[in-house]
Amino acid sequence: MNHGIYITEIETGIIAPSEGYCGLPVMIGTSGKGPYNEPVLVHTYAEAVDAFGYDDNWYKTDGNWSEHTISEFIYTQFVLYGQGPAVIIRGTFPSQKGIIGGYDAQTGQTTGLELVDHVYHKFGIVPGIILSPYFSRDPVITAVMRAKAESISGQFKCICLTDVSADACKKYTDVPAWKSANNYSSIREITCWPRVKLGDKKFHLSTHLCGVMNRTDNAHSDVPYKSPSNESLQIDSCVNESGDEVMLTHDEANYLNDQGIITALNWAGDWRTWGNRTSIYPRSTDVKDSVISVRRMFDYIGNTFINTMWQKTDQPMTVRLIRETVNSFNLYLNGLTAREMILGGRIEFREDENPRTSIAAGKLTFHLYITPPMPAESIEGILEYDAENLDILYDAVRG
Repeated sequence: MNHGIYITEIETGIIAPSEGYCGLPVMIGTSGKGPYNEPVLVHTYAEAVDAFGYDDNWYKTDGNWSEHTISEFIYTQFVLYGQGPAVIIRGTFPSQKGIIGGYDAQTGQTTGLELVDHVYHKFGIVPGIILSPYFSRDPVITAVMRAKAESISGQFKCICLTDVSADACKKYTDVPAWKSANNYSSIREITCWPRVKLGDKKFHLSTHLCGVMNRTDNAHSDVPYKSPSNESLQIDSCVNESGDEVMLTHDEANYLNDQGIITALNWAGDWRTWGNRTSIYPRSTDVKDSVISVRRMFDYIGNTFINTMWQKTDQPMTVRLIRETVNSFNLYLNGLTAREMILGGRIEFREDENPRTSIAAGKLTFHLYITPPMPAESIEGILEYDAENLDILYDAVRG
């Protein structure tokens, strides 16, 4: 017998979205110190140096970048752009392809780029950017980077940053043919040329672009709806592999952009990133695939859906589950719309996409419609001589 007043609680009918860090860099490189084939999460310059050491001379005069590529990333990411956290994986040296990695069935050991799959399970953060400066000029390594960006742990998606070989491409007109011949063409790839320099230090443009992307994301609530193009770079020149200066005009930089290549442009003494397109362009002009900010927003919202709905996997397939999902994500998308991070969005549970056979097999499909804003890539002002304003002269005479 219950005598009195009692309280019971029910589950909240709204699922809180589980948004992840949108641009977590996962850098695979080489160093003289640190654990091999183990992802290490670092938040500061001091943590990174403590784990992997630091060699200020990561660039050798003979063109050999391969011994200390991690040092280049540490300096660029933490010193020049002040961004963190990042995950660093030390690959095998001296074999340039030893960072490709794989899974050894006999030892059970995962190595190299395959360790990208371990990042989420180890740290609870979804990778947002994969990069491997110097090594990404190798088409074989870049192909593996693209594959990992397409499917992380069989679930998540992100983008990778790659560099065109500055050995093979000494002038801007060489770049499109090299890019095409080596299949640097993917919706998940951002391809960079040329090298860049600050003082006596030479860098890969991909490492600077990573810092710019993180800085831009952080300035916009950690949501990647703002393009990384036309953002300030911490450089003072562009160079080729041998160190000779490369100076691009606006038209020449635009030519590279039209070929799906990101570059750097000096505008009135201010060095800026320049380009909005993924490397799939111009082979594909689909906005969700070819525009960097739109592509990243699709991945960001898709990864958020996966993270959020994971808690509902294997729960009973009920009306309440469907309503919670639709109501929760409509609220989430409305919030992004209100902050102008998307122009609009909605989620639907459509009968035509959920036949009885699928439901009987335990499969639910939700359809998300989203419209990220395009970057204002071209702004035109039209000037016209307006003769009607000459009437002011007659007005003056008439008094």
